[in-house]
Amino acid sequence: MAENYFAMKKLFTLFALTLFTHSVFAQDPWKKEQIMPTKELADKINSKKNVPIILNTGPMDQIKGAVKIGAVNSPEGIQKLKNNLATADKNTEVVIYCGCCSYANCPNIRPAFNEAVKLGFKKVKVLDIPEGLGVDWTAKGFPQE
Repeated sequence: MAENYFAMKKLFTLFALTLFTHSVFAQDPWKKEQIMPTKELADKINSKKNVPIILNTGPMDQIKGAVKIGAVNSPEGIQKLKNNLATADKNTEVVIYCGCCSYANCPNIRPAFNEAVKLGFKKVKVLDIPEGLGVDWTAKGFPQE
């Protein structure tokens, strides 16, 4: 009987962990194809062709050509983002990054992404920064200001 109890407890724990993991990853408002690899953005910047609007929504260093928005996890930050996108063509590609941490844990990426989509931009992407700007951009020698 004790074996059944432990087996059920183990099964319940596994179920709860699966449910938790799914709920964490389900919170991302973007699709897989809306995550831009860092090399792709670096290549666009270096070639000066099809360079998107690049928004820095965090406290980190500037990627070359990025607009410094700052934290957007407040009404003031969201307003600054809106002001910077107010006159842009809605078909222009917009790439959002923060870089202080991985985008999976970032408090700025989701509100910025959601706001850009809400404003009607059709090509909104999140820069693929799984660890942070230092590791995923700067250490690779990609263009900075």
